[in-house]
Amino acid sequence: MGRIDGIIILDSNGKPLISSHFPLHPPSYPSLHIDTFNTARKRALSENAELDPVIWVNTLSRGGGSMSGAGLCHVEREGLFFLVPVGQEVNPLFAFSFLDSFLDTLRDYLGDITEINIKDNFDIIYMLIEEMLDEGHPMTMESNMLKEIVLPPTLMRKLLNVAGVSGLQAPTTQPFTAPIPWRRPGVRHSSNEIYFDIEESIDAIIDKRGNILSSSVWGRINCNSRLSGNPDLLLNFANPKVLDECAFHPCIRYNKWEKNRILSFIPPDGKFRLLEYQAAPTNTKNQIPLGVKASLVVEPNGGRFSITLTSKLPSRPLEDIVISIYLGKGATSVSATAQGDRKPLGSRSEEGTAEGYVAGGNWEFDPHNQVLKWKLSSLVSTERSPTLTGSFVSSETQPTPSPSFEVSFNIQHHSFSNLRVDQLKVQGDVMYKPFKGVRQLARSGKVEVRW
Repeated sequence: MGRIDGIIILDSNGKPLISSHFPLHPPSYPSLHIDTFNTARKRALSENAELDPVIWVNTLSRGGGSMSGAGLCHVEREGLFFLVPVGQEVNPLFAFSFLDSFLDTLRDYLGDITEINIKDNFDIIYMLIEEMLDEGHPMTMESNMLKEIVLPPTLMRKLLNVAGVSGLQAPTTQPFTAPIPWRRPGVRHSSNEIYFDIEESIDAIIDKRGNILSSSVWGRINCNSRLSGNPDLLLNFANPKVLDECAFHPCIRYNKWEKNRILSFIPPDGKFRLLEYQAAPTNTKNQIPLGVKASLVVEPNGGRFSITLTSKLPSRPLEDIVISIYLGKGATSVSATAQGDRKPLGSRSEEGTAEGYVAGGNWEFDPHNQVLKWKLSSLVSTERSPTLTGSFVSSETQPTPSPSFEVSFNIQHHSFSNLRVDQLKVQGDVMYKPFKGVRQLARSGKVEVRW
């Protein structure tokens, strides 16, 4: 089995914030990876190119007499860079999968992953790395088990402040004696409830006539369980065939899913991700809820554009709509007009007439990255289609705007795949009937519309 050498966290300038211990390598090992990453990132920025997700790093062996090498897997989150060196024959997906789990754990502990939060919780992050990575092998990955070993920062500060000490962590062996690895024994709640959040995103490419060239739907089911004892749950879907390429939480009994398409599991306590999936291709066709008509005419030192939006959902509003257009390297200014229905806000002016706003939304142009953004708070199928028309000026004689633009949106209480929860049964050593809630959210992933 492959191993991970360690974790390095850099700030937005490439300076190290945290570097885990690398006992099998010389002291210069993490520095070589940091320098190689910063050099590659500066080169990519200067050439306006994408940085390879895995970078080769020339390193020295432990004795220092011979050259060897390592792969450096990295991701960027909130302006911070997370590096994972792998010095053996390791599948990079192994390192990226560990990074995803590590970042999910940081969000659970710290909330937003920011430079300030990391600096304020150095001790907690180092302890998490020690527990999650045992000599290069992933070890304790369940959040419930980790919280028994490494106290969350708010609770830790409260306990340590009362005790008048700092930098101490009370050891415990309870998680390692638990009969169920992901659930601590003796869980008790005053109100027993469980919530399921079904979140789906759609990736698509649309041509200038509005035809869908390709589309795929990705989903996840997040849970928040507050159930006492050891409840044994059976989750039934009305249409389980829409679930394809599933990735399950370890609590799920895979044999029962393969046989009956029913999720049988004893849930962890608190928040966790139950399932990730890709919707079956037959259920993703023509699921784009937004109609777009667009035209772009390129002229010397500029160009003209026009975009019209329509909603294809009769029952749900589209929210937080953003159209992002890259107008080319030399774009300097934009002149545009957004139009749409005039909606009453509910308040009235001194003359007694209803005040309103233009539903065409608003637009803004960033001259630094040459991106025009058109934003609308909501769009329903019954209103007049909003439009954005305008022109741009470029310092280049022959401007080269992007041949496509990106669209993003959210839809509350909607599912692209039409996945529906049919029934939830609670079994096991419990004597209560829990409250159950299901919520759906659909959002755009990478939706690209060609001119």
